[in-house]
Amino acid sequence: QAWIDVQVPHCGYCQNGMMIQAADLLSSNKNPSEDEIRTAMNGHLCRCGTYPRILTAIQQAAAAMRKAGA
Repeated sequence: QAWIDVQVPHCGYCQNGMMIQAADLLSSNKNPSEDEIRTAMNGHLCRCGTYPRILTAIQQAAAAMRKAGA
């Protein structure tokens, strides 16, 4: 939901890989730092340059998961 709330999707080129990588990161780290997020997402290319939105979406998703006790 955070992905949509932050309006990450643009062209769709990177979406599948980015979402899978973000889910993998959050499954093992419920409170990743900005550096940990950047490191985890480093291997993916976003042609639209939405990296700041991706970072924000992952931070929001992590906060929502912690709040929900996931």
